[in-house]
Amino acid sequence: MTDGYEELQSVDVELDGVRYQGRFRVVGHSVIVYFESEIKFVDYEMNRPETVARWVLSDLVRRQRSQKRRPVRR
Repeated sequence: MTDGYEELQSVDVELDGVRYQGRFRVVGHSVIVYFESEIKFVDYEMNRPETVARWVLSDLVRRQRSQKRRPVRR
């Protein structure tokens, strides 16, 4: 561990039969999740950091999928 950062760990979720993989690390009481070009952090409070990382990754994947489906307005 360097400068309060834990090493990156893999995390994956499956949505609609498709497996998505991201990475996360724990810093203090926060989990930082990396997925493609997205980064999101959240406090994990009383939950396990691995569980929170899966929740966050699921949110990032769903957001990305909905943005790809949205038509471009001009």
